[in-house]
Amino acid sequence: MRPSVIALLILGLVLGGWSFAVQGPLPLDLAITRQLQALIPVQSAWIEWLLSTAGWPLIVVSALVVAVFAASLANLRGAAGALIGIALAMAAERGLRMLIFVPRPDPALIQVAKASVSSGLPSTFAIFYGAAAAALVLASSGKRGPEAQIVRWGAVALLVAGCVGRVAAGGHWTSQVIASAALGALASFAAMYLVRVVR
Repeated sequence: MRPSVIALLILGLVLGGWSFAVQGPLPLDLAITRQLQALIPVQSAWIEWLLSTAGWPLIVVSALVVAVFAASLANLRGAAGALIGIALAMAAERGLRMLIFVPRPDPALIQVAKASVSSGLPSTFAIFYGAAAAALVLASSGKRGPEAQIVRWGAVALLVAGCVGRVAAGGHWTSQVIASAALGALASFAAMYLVRVVR
């Protein structure tokens, strides 16, 4: 098993399990959120726009864009792996939401752009983009051309920007988005292995 897979598994299980056990912010969550909110306005329009790309109906368009880039980099197997990974990640997101509840950030502690009573773990955005970014990183693995570099780093940049935005908007704690992104990435690792893009 690849060290990166083991690291993602540990990250997802430790942060996710700890967050579930504590039912609140983990150490550093509060400090990180306050620092980000000092830099990024809570009601930033770009955060809401980026969030919408992982929500219905734009999530379908986003998944198809990921599949097109994966196909360009790793043929039809890459596209199939990307779509299967995203489907696995979103199935895990639905299943976890039925099984567990972890509170979102409390407006009494930080600024919250949009209050919600739904579970903060998993983060729909982070799990989707974790799967999408991992699929594109794996599809571009071993390739050095400009397309591979742009797709690889563009996918990672969107994941990081979106997760930072979700935390800055008070939608999730940092630990929640990291655990969710790790779970999404694991789903793509499994799918890419299944279709033999990853050996």
